[in-house]
Amino acid sequence: MLKVGQELRIEVEGRSEGKTKIAAIQDGVVWIESPSETATLKTFFLHEEEALRVYFFKGEEQLFAFDTVVLKRLSDAQLTLRYAFKLPDEKKIKRVQRREYLRVPEMINVTVLAVDGQAFPTFETTSLDVSAGGMRIVANRAPIEVDDSLVVVFRIEDERGMPQTFRVKSRLFRIKPQTVKQELSLCFEDLAPRDQETILRYCFRAQLEARKRTGSVFSSR
Repeated sequence: MLKVGQELRIEVEGRSEGKTKIAAIQDGVVWIESPSETATLKTFFLHEEEALRVYFFKGEEQLFAFDTVVLKRLSDAQLTLRYAFKLPDEKKIKRVQRREYLRVPEMINVTVLAVDGQAFPTFETTSLDVSAGGMRIVANRAPIEVDDSLVVVFRIEDERGMPQTFRVKSRLFRIKPQTVKQELSLCFEDLAPRDQETILRYCFRAQLEARKRTGSVFSSR
């Protein structure tokens, strides 16, 4: 199901996510290259015994995922880091439904407001990625606590090229500090099914455009 040279997306819960490629497969153990973050393209380290979620495409649009653990970290003759994980039994490799996974790196202008209009000053920012279930944005600091809610307003084009504006109450579920600013991961709370479908279709169009342009299945724009 996996092969050398295949591109993967990996997620380390609460820390990093990014892209990598398979360097070798030996006796059920998969060796991968150093992963690079989706948003910044900077490489990041993995640690032995660290839990991973691995995503890969089979065919054009069938995405699969499985959970595993980093077994080893080694440097090759050129001092290039490689990481190994065990490939699970095929029964533990699950196909991921579209609504569960399709998040694409997209810089969209976003207005952030307090739910009550008073808890914090409204500010403008940009997204780092977006999906039918939420988005990741940047901010000087988090205006609310984790598990509290705010409102995001943003605009994307539908399939006809017509701009559509969304005003969505969203829950903050993760804060990731950066050198200067913070990354805030948001989960949409009250998105209507019709609006969710519009955003989902937008994400698929963005993904297909990226694949045509770069040949990468997990490309940034």
